[in-house]
Amino acid sequence: MICKLKQLMEAENLTQTAVVEATGLSPATIGKLYRNQVGRFDENTVKSLCKFFNLKSINELLEIEWEVND
Repeated sequence: MICKLKQLMEAENLTQTAVVEATGLSPATIGKLYRNQVGRFDENTVKSLCKFFNLKSINELLEIEWEVND
């Protein structure tokens, strides 16, 4: 999975701190998502970010990247 948080934040010129303060999510969570270092996604986290960025679909936040053997 690819998390598009970094691109969303750059498009809005937002810092990680701003996203943490606005969503109530932990700095560690936002940092890992920003660096795309997460293997599992918490439903509440996804909903909070989608709501904050006013996303209409989860695919605006997450993208599946298939491996050759998948």
